[in-house]
Amino acid sequence: MPVPGCMVMMSGRGVDDGRETAFSAFDRLPVGVCLVTASGIIHHANPALHDLLGCEAGGLPGRSLCEFALDHGGPGGAAQETGQAFRILRNDGSARWVTVAERPWDSGADGDAGMQRLLTVTDVDSLYRQTGGAIDTAACTEKPVVDALLEASPVPLFVKDAAGQYIAVNHAFSRLTGIARDEMLRQTAFALTGPDMASQHVGHDRDLLEHDGSVRYEAPICTAEGAMRMVNLTKTAFHDGSGKPAGIVGAIHELTEARPNEERLEAILEQSPIGVSVSRRDDGRIIFVNTRFAELIGLPREKLIGSRARDYYLDSHQRLRVLERLRGGGGGVTNMEVQFKRADGSPFWTLFTVNQAVIQGMAVNLAWIYDYTERRSMEEALRDMASRDPLTGIYNRRSFMDMARAQLARAHRFHEPLSVFVLDVDHFKRINDTFGHATGDDALRMVAAGCQAILREYDILGRLGGEEFVVVLPGATADESRVVAERVRRHLARMPIEATDGTFRLTASIGIAGLEGATDTLERAIHRADLALYRAKHLGRNRVAVFEPGM
Repeated sequence: MPVPGCMVMMSGRGVDDGRETAFSAFDRLPVGVCLVTASGIIHHANPALHDLLGCEAGGLPGRSLCEFALDHGGPGGAAQETGQAFRILRNDGSARWVTVAERPWDSGADGDAGMQRLLTVTDVDSLYRQTGGAIDTAACTEKPVVDALLEASPVPLFVKDAAGQYIAVNHAFSRLTGIARDEMLRQTAFALTGPDMASQHVGHDRDLLEHDGSVRYEAPICTAEGAMRMVNLTKTAFHDGSGKPAGIVGAIHELTEARPNEERLEAILEQSPIGVSVSRRDDGRIIFVNTRFAELIGLPREKLIGSRARDYYLDSHQRLRVLERLRGGGGGVTNMEVQFKRADGSPFWTLFTVNQAVIQGMAVNLAWIYDYTERRSMEEALRDMASRDPLTGIYNRRSFMDMARAQLARAHRFHEPLSVFVLDVDHFKRINDTFGHATGDDALRMVAAGCQAILREYDILGRLGGEEFVVVLPGATADESRVVAERVRRHLARMPIEATDGTFRLTASIGIAGLEGATDTLERAIHRADLALYRAKHLGRNRVAVFEPGM
């Protein structure tokens, strides 16, 4: 399971430290390996060589090969590349038969310390004694030292050339990836992972070749089982004989030590009906998702691993709100309503919970997303039902008053005009008595629709009750509202209404009042509009009247 287990680290140290970091990959090898200066001083030695020479851990660096007869192969002559067996002296003075293979190792430093040597020391003492010295020692080192080191390591190892193509991988690498060594040769990182992650590998390699040193970082790869697994990669650059960068040597470390707990955790998360993701806090890269998360986004898990969590927010402002809450000191977000988007671009609402944590040294965000779309739609429908007039579908009295007060407050704050008009259907009781209440209801629905057809999108239309409607026009004076009201009145008068025995038309009277001063209230403005409405009715109906003092 790809739960994060290792910390990403980009080395900023010098060349020598980078070499030492890379050399630590040899520490798990069963054969002795050491790095020595041109003058034979041991710079680094792995545990196997310490055991072979009978030294305590860390006791070899700084000592000379001559002390162990390693530099001359004993009294018989110098060590040779052919792998000839010879006796060396252990720390306690006893002798032992070994073979030694050697190759140059360019540290990149100046002077004598610049050209170092990498020695591989193989213990053949027991075999030599059993055969009386008649062993084919050449067979011990007939392969180049790099190949021998690769095959001896239980850690997946690889070598790339300067173009990023694999030129050597060991059996452990093939077992992990499921790709045979011959198939892997001349391939690139794009054979192991998706384009985004492969591009990151290429970037790391390019930096190493340009600046030397070493790098260690975490990344997902596709395993032989077809699953994406998070691993740690350690890489270092090597040089050719002229000192030019020639390629990359790398090791892959699996997170096997935590696997039993990870498997139990994976089993729990896989049963969860809630989507779960884990992303790195430094770059937002997703390193684990459960099946439910993948279903919600509509992508396979292997495509989600390595992508950025930010890519699935629908609204960047909502993402910034989440980040602000995370940075605010509380350390988490609980049940925030956030919209995400699926792979096809379609939105869905979630209850989003995020907690910050540190897992095995890595700072991560643990996120849970609960699909809230159906419930939110139901809640919106219920809220809409509570705010709407059930007959006409426009705002009911309470919702109208709430929204109109908000517009009035805005008008006061910005010193902008605002006006109100009240509309009443003329002789509505006669319509009910003549055509019936069902036709009367149809007539009220058509009046509401007729008003909406003329009014601006941000004008507020509500039903006060019965056949009386009210409109707030933000930003409009009483005189400007009169133009709108006249258009509404004419539109309603031309509108045919179906009845059981034919069609008929209705008329409406409208009273208008504008906002008066910084202390005016919505209730007083509606009252003045009502007075203007009574004047319109008194003057013969089917007309518009604007409030004037004295009405």
